[in-house]
Amino acid sequence: MRKAAVFVFLLLSAAMEVSGAADKKKGSEAETPKPEGKVKGKKAETADTVPASDIGSSAFKGNLLVVPMDGSHWIGVKAIAQEMGRRGHRVTVVMPEISMQMGPGKHYNTVTFPVPYDQAYVDSVMAKNTEALEKSAESFMQQVQSKMSQFQAIMDAIHITAETLLFNDSIITHLAQQNFDAVLTDPMVPTGSLIARKLGLPTVNLLRGIPCSLDLKAAGCPSPPSYVPRFASGLTDRMTFMERVFNSLIALFEPLLCRLIYRHFDHLAHQFLGEKVSIAEVLSDSDIWLMR
Repeated sequence: MRKAAVFVFLLLSAAMEVSGAADKKKGSEAETPKPEGKVKGKKAETADTVPASDIGSSAFKGNLLVVPMDGSHWIGVKAIAQEMGRRGHRVTVVMPEISMQMGPGKHYNTVTFPVPYDQAYVDSVMAKNTEALEKSAESFMQQVQSKMSQFQAIMDAIHITAETLLFNDSIITHLAQQNFDAVLTDPMVPTGSLIARKLGLPTVNLLRGIPCSLDLKAAGCPSPPSYVPRFASGLTDRMTFMERVFNSLIALFEPLLCRLIYRHFDHLAHQFLGEKVSIAEVLSDSDIWLMR
């Protein structure tokens, strides 16, 4: 337990340095993956790379499991994974064989798992997302319908990917045998949090926020709507009376939004963990919340 605590502290330190570096440097150079070999299994593929430490050896070498979310959420998680690997820690990233942005890197190993869709399916989901974000001459109700369709398409893709990983016995067994010290994940998609609970590992979350404020609830943070602006409200902590009313109305709908987003994951948690537990309870196990 002490070893895990030390490793989580080192992970937090690396995350803070990566965040500081990102503020100073907007762009990043492309990295060329250098795989040394691949071990192919019946249902999964593990690509091993040798993390090249650029700053010399340290007395402590941790073993980090990374279960990221695809898309733009991967960018921040990747930066921390690369930095931890560069410092000589062993970093393993679990990702689907087909994804939007995820791929191998210089300083981390990858474990890939097969998914029941192809690149065309991923591209179609992204196309719907782009269309929903573009300005349209459609009526208000048509725009609402388009956004709901886009939301459903994304959630379907997320659920399929999560189920494929969680119920892939060969991969879960493989991960359980690797003696990881901690899990780094984005709790917006709680797959990593479920795996961490299953394996009994400390969890470090990296996120911008969860739309229904489930992160605040899980972390036990006071968030009165009269003072704490809701996600995507565009408000600050200095609100007029009418802005506080608007913020409170958003807060009233948050439980419904959480239900829409995480109802399926509540069911998956029960199946995967074998216990009657909600995603809010699973996220409450988290040891560190890194807000980007």
